[in-house]
Amino acid sequence: MQLDHALLQTQTLKLNMKLMQSLTILQMSSVELIDYIIQQSAENPLMEVSFASQLPRERSSKSPANKDQSFDPLLQLASRQDESLEMMLVNQLRFHRAAETTYKIAAFLAGNLNDDGFLAITLEEVCDYFRVSLEEVEAALEVLQSLEPHGVGARSLQECLSIQIARDSSADVWAFRIVNEHINELAAGKFKRIAEQLNISLDQVKASLEYIQTLNPRPGLAYNNHTDSYIVPDAFVHVKEDRYIVSLNEAVYPNVSINSYYLQLRAESDSIQLRTFVGKHARPVQWMMDHIEQRKITLSRVITSIVDEQHLFLNHGIHQLKPLNLKTIADNLEIDISTVSRAIKHKYVQTPRGVFPLKFFFTSKLHSLHEATAVSSQSVKAKIKQLIEEENKSRPLSDQQITDILNAQGVQISRRTVMKYREALNIPSSRLRCF
Repeated sequence: MQLDHALLQTQTLKLNMKLMQSLTILQMSSVELIDYIIQQSAENPLMEVSFASQLPRERSSKSPANKDQSFDPLLQLASRQDESLEMMLVNQLRFHRAAETTYKIAAFLAGNLNDDGFLAITLEEVCDYFRVSLEEVEAALEVLQSLEPHGVGARSLQECLSIQIARDSSADVWAFRIVNEHINELAAGKFKRIAEQLNISLDQVKASLEYIQTLNPRPGLAYNNHTDSYIVPDAFVHVKEDRYIVSLNEAVYPNVSINSYYLQLRAESDSIQLRTFVGKHARPVQWMMDHIEQRKITLSRVITSIVDEQHLFLNHGIHQLKPLNLKTIADNLEIDISTVSRAIKHKYVQTPRGVFPLKFFFTSKLHSLHEATAVSSQSVKAKIKQLIEEENKSRPLSDQQITDILNAQGVQISRRTVMKYREALNIPSSRLRCF
């Protein structure tokens, strides 16, 4: 009985190791996957790795195009040695005295931040995934927000600034109240009104503003290396007979195989030591091959489901991008939300409308008065951008005017949300747009 129990424990451990490796490989970007495979092959004499001579790619807008350059995995990986934001946060969590469930939730949240370090998933989605209460998720978020860089894990610019002020022992005495109670007046430049409502001098308000301007509105940006790196499409979407077809970019996957020389040696040798050595090192190679194949299957299914959900966007453009969350795709495919989250992380797809990160297709919902369906936050951002681009430059539209226009068009939205979306588009307030 003891022997059977020990055998069962060993088998369970191997299964857990395989599962963790499979999930890790699914989450990696294409370049990170190459890095990982190279590292594994350096440690395993039975793992053979070969690369395609060229890799189709799209460059970021800040990278000069050069069609004559070929893709060198080793050169590409040289620039990716910096620690990621997620890795840095998880490393800090390991030293945090938090309960196991809190740690797991906080680590999950750390893996669902956007490039600016803001939370890119709703707390309700996290509750559904872990089957825990909102209070437990909020406790984990509080732990995450206590880590460095301060402001990370925030759900809005206001919360981001508030976290930084609260963590700063030398913070301006009025800054916290101004950010939390008068953020709209601050953005509108209504300093006199702030002074009157807080019963402080105008000079004090301006001094607080100077301090607030020293805070970091994008705490995760320093850990985001994507702007200077290649954007490599993981899949292509093309039209065939009026249907959208998804095909994976096979060029991003190295060819992994078991060294045939060692397999032949094992077949011809009676040495137990040699056969054990070959068997021990061949298994991880087979696992790697299986995990890469599983990654391809999962990624293909997830992207196909996303394309099915967002076909109107592909047909007509940003105004037809509909609200979509991870749970919808997970339910469509009968897989876990965390699997979808891992599958879309750092992945890009090339469509007839351009190259997009998969996270682009997941957007929150705003209600419409005149339409049967809701409209996505991305499409509303596009409307706001269009309105500002077409405005009278001598009399720029205020956030309230934009709100009124959108409400008249049937989009239920508050002025505060308009301001939030405008800031996300890096568009200054009307006062600053007026020259």
